[in-house]
Amino acid sequence: MYAKNAAHLKELILANPKELPSGFLRDSSFAAHCFDRHSARYLKSAFHRDPDPEECEQWNITPTEWKENVEMAYMARVATDKM
Repeated sequence: MYAKNAAHLKELILANPKELPSGFLRDSSFAAHCFDRHSARYLKSAFHRDPDPEECEQWNITPTEWKENVEMAYMARVATDKM
């Protein structure tokens, strides 16, 4: 099952503590891309700045979707790092 948004990802992580959190990110998503390439520290910083217009265009996502995907990648990275 793939997470639909950050709230859903949190539910999935809490309900499935033995599963890898990244498994709840759709492989072709911007969230999975961010998870695979960035540290928790970078993702936290990215979340607190404005969405990257070039990434939004490249991934064909809105600034709101960019922010949501970065948040999901951050949540998955933190949860994975705690395992």
